Amino acid sequence: MSRMSNGNDPASDGLTPSMKLARRGRIFFAIACACMMVMAAAATVQILLLLLRDGQYAGLLNGGFAFVLPGDDASNLPSDFVPISHFAVWQSVLAAGLLTLRLVPSLVILASLIGLFRLYARQLVFTARNEAHLHRIAWALIGYAVVPLVTHAALYVAGMSAVAIKLELRQLDAAVLGILLFAFVHVVAFGSEIDRDRAGFV
Repeated sequence: MSRMSNGNDPASDGLTPSMKLARRGRIFFAIACACMMVMAAAATVQILLLLLRDGQYAGLLNGGFAFVLPGDDASNLPSDFVPISHFAVWQSVLAAGLLTLRLVPSLVILASLIGLFRLYARQLVFTARNEAHLHRIAWALIGYAVVPLVTHAALYVAGMSAVAIKLELRQLDAAVLGILLFAFVHVVAFGSEIDRDRAGFV
């Protein structure tokens, strides 16, 4: 008597788990690439607005960077919004450099995710390159938590902000995620060792 296939059978749709991993890896790879391009374009525009001292769209607010979207009513801006054009040229250049520093961890995370999903698309999970990408993401998360402390302090020393130290909840979240990811990397490293041991017996 023939056995009927149900929806829970992994092979019922003709795809093995490794094939599903490859397909999802390609999808996530495309999404990560799109996010990377959008973020890089937005970052470039923001940095240029600071360098060009466009006070209509760029400035500082509550000790941090603030940008006005085109079409927004200038009369609705907060009273403590300070256009970048109100500062000296060296201060606007410093602000652009600090903003670049703030954006680096996020770009590193996206670049590492692109590399990670590319490996998944090739059905590679437990490899040294996977470990390297995860390590970079973990360090970038820690950097995402620490870098704002540096930029706020630098803006305060430069006389551009009255806030010397500003800690946000997302910074704590990033630090916790980075620590947890370091622990997960050890699991991946253990899986890589098992795969290498198996390859040695073949």
